[in-house]
Amino acid sequence: MRKFAAVAIATALLLSTAGCSFSPAESLKMYAPSDGSQVDLTDGVKARNFIYLSNGTTGALVGSLVNSGTKATEVSLQMTDVNGAKVPYAPFLMAAGEKLDFGYNSSPALLVALQSISGSEAKPGQLVKIYVVSSHATGRGMDVPVLDGTLPTYTEFVKTLPTAWPTVAPTASPSASPSASPTPTP
Repeated sequence: MRKFAAVAIATALLLSTAGCSFSPAESLKMYAPSDGSQVDLTDGVKARNFIYLSNGTTGALVGSLVNSGTKATEVSLQMTDVNGAKVPYAPFLMAAGEKLDFGYNSSPALLVALQSISGSEAKPGQLVKIYVVSSHATGRGMDVPVLDGTLPTYTEFVKTLPTAWPTVAPTASPSASPSASPTPTP
């Protein structure tokens, strides 16, 4: 009887400590280990920790692009501005292995007025849709959180955002005048 009890206890102990091997390990699941969003393209371009920081009036896009591929590629960000227009942000030529920061490591963030997924002006607590497009892969979208200065990590950055979007004064357009036809040279 003692032998049976010892075998039963050993079996129970073995099964209770080996239970994690019956399901996938949690540490193998992919996730964004920060406040921002991420996406990977098939050519090795990766968008990391993208967030839209807002003071409730203006905002800035913060994040990093990494080209872990073996060749240079042109990468652009596409988003919807506050007026509902699709806005491609100028393409960036990235060498193989290059990292491009926006708002990190002393680099400027992208000051842009974005529309939330719900169609209103992006405010803290909402999401904005950002598409990452590469010249060598199909683009992918990511839902980027809109954050404010509530988290201590972002408080100082949000304080540096302008309190209003700059206004552009209209300029006088040149009057149209007929141009002279070029005279052929002999």
